Amino acid sequence: MRNFPDNERSSHVPVLYLTVTMTGAAVMILELLGTRIIGPFYGVSLYVWAPLIAVTLIALALGYLLGGYLADRFLAVRLSHVIVAAAVGTAIIPLLTSPILLLTDSLGLRGGAFTSALLLFTLPLTALAMVGPYVIKRATHDLSAVGTAAGTVYAVSTGGSICCRCSEQKRS
Repeated sequence: MRNFPDNERSSHVPVLYLTVTMTGAAVMILELLGTRIIGPFYGVSLYVWAPLIAVTLIALALGYLLGGYLADRFLAVRLSHVIVAAAVGTAIIPLLTSPILLLTDSLGLRGGAFTSALLLFTLPLTALAMVGPYVIKRATHDLSAVGTAAGTVYAVSTGGSICCRCSEQKRS
């Protein structure tokens, strides 16, 4: 990452917050979509919702960790690359759904639903979670404000997820 002067860095903050809002909404969209993808095969029950929530949390934790590591150490990996990885990971879900569901059927309801969710959604959800640490890195002016930047980024991202969930409930 190149170093931006404070005034140029400040002008990017609204765009960064919009980016993290959209990726936060995308996380919720994928989680909700998971029930529509896995549900017809395994049923829409606690045995499908619990693995989807668990896989989402696993992917978020992994993405936060990996995103922070990459944002600090590898200048060649840019935020745009991370977002493209999330998009590609999401785009291949329809292609992988049938083969993965058939492959995991032998694992039973619990194991199959979890393994299916893990295989289908970990890549895009992890990449989406990596956005937060990148945005924090770009939005932070100095170390004395890193806590505020981190808190704001995660609040904005969660706001995107909430807005997405509320709009989903209105359509139901």
